[in-house]
Amino acid sequence: MGADAKRKTRRGRRGGEGKRQKDAGAEVAAGEQHAANGRGEPAPAAADGYVAPPMETADSVFYFDTTGQGSTSASEAAEKVSPASYGLVNPDLQKYLKSCEGMLDQPDFETAEDRDIFVRNVYGEMKNHELQLTTDHECSRILEKLFRISSEYQIQRFFSITREDMLRLAIHRFSSHTIQTLLLLSAVALEREARGETSSFSADAEDDGGDGAASVRTELPSFEQLVLGVVEALTPHWPFLMSNEYASHILRVLLLVLSGRPIEDQANPKSSIKSKRSTKYMEDRNGAPASHRSLAAQRTVPESFAAALDQLLSKASGAMSDV
Repeated sequence: MGADAKRKTRRGRRGGEGKRQKDAGAEVAAGEQHAANGRGEPAPAAADGYVAPPMETADSVFYFDTTGQGSTSASEAAEKVSPASYGLVNPDLQKYLKSCEGMLDQPDFETAEDRDIFVRNVYGEMKNHELQLTTDHECSRILEKLFRISSEYQIQRFFSITREDMLRLAIHRFSSHTIQTLLLLSAVALEREARGETSSFSADAEDDGGDGAASVRTELPSFEQLVLGVVEALTPHWPFLMSNEYASHILRVLLLVLSGRPIEDQANPKSSIKSKRSTKYMEDRNGAPASHRSLAAQRTVPESFAAALDQLLSKASGAMSDV
């Protein structure tokens, strides 16, 4: 490995135990500030002056009708749900990810091994903070870039972490884009699973993020199970999510993933699934949208998807009024 490559991969780590203890203290302080500032007001500026946009209080709580009467007002018969919230991101971790963004924009590694070391180190630094990062303005977009040079196992692991809070993540203005990207990147892996092929990254080892030693991989749900889990979590609330400005783009991608229909035609920007603002942001930072050619063609999907799609459409159409 050359000197330049060593410097690049070294950026995947940010210090030893002393640094981690300092980060933990900063995270506690950030959490206390978040608790005291729980009215949707702008968060205090970090050391580098970054302030995440405030969450609009009017959209911070939703009520789902559980009576079948079409009411979404705050009543005893309605289920209350709010967008995901895990507190403020540790400023040091946030700054670290921003320092890695240049390598994600232009991943100019000498070898694939150098790239894999860098990516594993970044995932190691994010360990136990994954969900929190998805709800941060800048970190969520950096995550999207990281996914595009990640192994299928790393995508699978991150996807599995989101399972228990999928509904709240889907209606969050930042994490919803993270979920959408995970679905897009899962489509290629799903086709391989359907054909019984193994991942090209099957020989990779997972880094435990601690002392740098490789650890035994944890058995994870298959991509088929992960996508079906998204269907199960979102189907009961489909009519509301269709009109939700953050969740609606997830639903469009989910329908295309389940049906195996082409997702994106890179030669026609107007067909892009990504929102205009998200696409513009990624283009400005050289972060190309999901551009696997196989996504632009009809794909093979698991047999279970046909039944899931039929059930989803049946429940959704039955729950909607004529209007």
